[in-house]
Amino acid sequence: MQNSFLEFTKSYFDKMGIQTHIVNIREPLPLDLDMGLRKTILNKRDAETISFKGISDSFTQEKIIYYAADIYNCSYILLPVPEQELPIAMILGPYLVESPGIQRTQEICRKHNIPEGLWQFINQYYTSLTYVENISTLESYVETLAETIYGAGNFRIEYIRQKNTESEIYLTSANSTSNENTMQQLEHRYDLEEKVMDAISGGNFDRAMHYSSDIAFRGLDNRSSNTLRSKKNNLLAFNTLCRKAAERGKVHPVHLDEMSRRMAIRIENMTTPTEDKEVHREILKKYCLLVQQQSTAGYSPVMQKILNHISQKLSEPELTLQETAEDLGLNKSYLASLFKKETGSTFTGFVNKKRVERAIFLLNTSDYSVHTIASICGMNDMTYFNRVFKKEKGITPTQYRKMIRQE
Repeated sequence: MQNSFLEFTKSYFDKMGIQTHIVNIREPLPLDLDMGLRKTILNKRDAETISFKGISDSFTQEKIIYYAADIYNCSYILLPVPEQELPIAMILGPYLVESPGIQRTQEICRKHNIPEGLWQFINQYYTSLTYVENISTLESYVETLAETIYGAGNFRIEYIRQKNTESEIYLTSANSTSNENTMQQLEHRYDLEEKVMDAISGGNFDRAMHYSSDIAFRGLDNRSSNTLRSKKNNLLAFNTLCRKAAERGKVHPVHLDEMSRRMAIRIENMTTPTEDKEVHREILKKYCLLVQQQSTAGYSPVMQKILNHISQKLSEPELTLQETAEDLGLNKSYLASLFKKETGSTFTGFVNKKRVERAIFLLNTSDYSVHTIASICGMNDMTYFNRVFKKEKGITPTQYRKMIRQE
């Protein structure tokens, strides 16, 4: 398997929230392969790592792809890496093929006689894993990948399930045995959260998406038995975090209130749990765009007041240099000079640019007519609005909306 295929597959599954490991199958598997489940709940050192019994010793040479399920209903995929001297495999997982929830957690815990003191932790563990609702899509990807790597007809797929062959000795609760690991995970999570907020406050969508896609960041504490409700609650919390980050990026509260409200409505309109990744990306993208368009970071305090005044009055056709100077108690000539010095633009040119940016935001996030958007942006004259918009973007507002709907 070429490095490009490995990297693409890792990236693909990372975006799904499924971790990947490259391992020598003859050596002990990584302790974190199951994301710390066994280390946290089992009371014996030799059971701290998962093992896959029943796989062929020569499965890498035979090009066998295994779909494996452990006794806790966690699923894994073992992909042999060809043309290697050692039996190297890429292990994908854990992930779930059954919807998580308190009731299902209790069934599994009772089946394995797991003490009730561990149930809450195990429920949190399950809700942190990716639930693959449409397993056939995942299998189709793996099969297509295998055909590309090994050649059609040169591999086979087998399914194995780990059996509970011995009585496991469980801890009575997720106590101090796992405290150090838990603290490390929490520290990593908060570090990621800080990096996400820094990226949003700078309007850097790619960087924010990179850190917020980390499994540790997405593995939120969920106690609800309603999976859709859990996803919505997670996204509502994420919406709050993004709002705080945009506020850190010097976006005025009037814009934050509007964006936060719109995103909350978008979240509540979700109908399936599988929409969460799409909505997560949408929230992140729109907050980063908001920071790019509305941040006053880097300007002097007086200039920040001027820019906030413009933002608040942008929908009013009467917004002018004279009106702004009078409203803020500034000398008109001083305001014009300061404006040119700090923005490199004239007052009118800057206002027109901001109105076009507001129009672009509304064209992307609302179903308002172009005429309504023009009015919201303080331009009641459609001819003037079209001329200003085309000067900034090279196309008319109607052409822009048609373009984004085709993407």
